[in-house]
Amino acid sequence: MKTVKTFARQFSFGLMMAVTLGSAVVSCDSILDEDDVDCSVEYRVKFKYDYNMKYADAFSREVSSVALYAFDDNGKLVYQKTEAGDVLAADGYSMAVDMEPGDYHLITWAGLSNEASFSVPLITQGVSSLEELQCKMDRIYSRAADGSAVVSSKLSSLWHGEVTKQSFTRAATQQVVTVPLVKNTNTIRVILQQMDGVTVDVDKFEFTITDDNGLMNYDNKLISDETLTYYPYYRAQGGTVVGKSARAEGDGAAAEDDNISVAIAQITVGRLVEENNPKLTITNTETGETVLSIPLVKYLLLTEAEGHDMTNQEYLDRQDEYNMTFFLDESMKWINTRIVINDWVVRFNDMNM
Repeated sequence: MKTVKTFARQFSFGLMMAVTLGSAVVSCDSILDEDDVDCSVEYRVKFKYDYNMKYADAFSREVSSVALYAFDDNGKLVYQKTEAGDVLAADGYSMAVDMEPGDYHLITWAGLSNEASFSVPLITQGVSSLEELQCKMDRIYSRAADGSAVVSSKLSSLWHGEVTKQSFTRAATQQVVTVPLVKNTNTIRVILQQMDGVTVDVDKFEFTITDDNGLMNYDNKLISDETLTYYPYYRAQGGTVVGKSARAEGDGAAAEDDNISVAIAQITVGRLVEENNPKLTITNTETGETVLSIPLVKYLLLTEAEGHDMTNQEYLDRQDEYNMTFFLDESMKWINTRIVINDWVVRFNDMNM
């Protein structure tokens, strides 16, 4: 009997302590002025960039600056913080944020700096709204009669991140939330290849990409913008010699080695969106003739079905480098029966794009 009573007293004491502790936890969410209750919580935000073709987090290697913005339920800015430099490359990096418990809409623009190719407006805590947080690509204006907008330098890398509703609570002494990032900038490498021994002079060709993708909203959707004309930031030409075994299938046999002459142009562009219609145009500056003019996104998506289990837009967002090889005949005209995109050979005879 004594043993049972002792157990009962111990059980009652344990239950009382559990209830007391439970009440203390609840009090952190309800009684904020209790001096004898330690309700301090450390909030941290971690950034992740694994939305790429390798599915590996490349944040520490690629991202050099992050700007975090938090908006309340009314869409008003309540907090912002920026960090940059070597601290972002440290193992286990996360940003410490001084915020009150509550629900927030988190937005991140990463890659912004004084030397960046993009900018966001200065917004004021407690005043500015979510809709004001737009990101604009820098551009210059040509001296032509139409004063068209031009981007001719290499774009700095830009990322966007968003969590539409994140709850910061007092349920633990530390809370870490993650904001995933999407890369908005792309490199297009265009190669003109001539396999009949005729030299391809890169200076005799003009390469351009046109798109209206220079203004992004807080949710990373494109906003109506003027048409931008992108020009190469890098141009080169070269050649090599390959034997018969290295010739592409279907090009015929060769008794001797073949000369391959190429012209290369690299262009950086903003976010590629399936609904837009950017155009890649190559013009022969000697003759004034258009060598090719193609809908860029539609051609890039020709390879999406080859081993990629994802939507078209996901592929465009994950892939940030594209190599496109076009083949020219001896008169420097495009042989429009096949192209090579990122090592995928696409063959067609007549394609209405």
